[in-house]
Amino acid sequence: MKIQLEKKVLNAVSKIALDSAKKTANSACVFFCYQAKLPESVKNLRKF
Repeated sequence: MKIQLEKKVLNAVSKIALDSAKKTANSACVFFCYQAKLPESVKNLRKF
């Protein structure tokens, strides 16, 4: 039972991380001074 719960939690965390990376890849920094460089794997998630 403990292993099943761990798998569910890890799956949820991975889905949240993927959604966050997609949102980051499709947005720009609102500040003028700094925007972090994205890894190639995140750049591949762009919609355009």
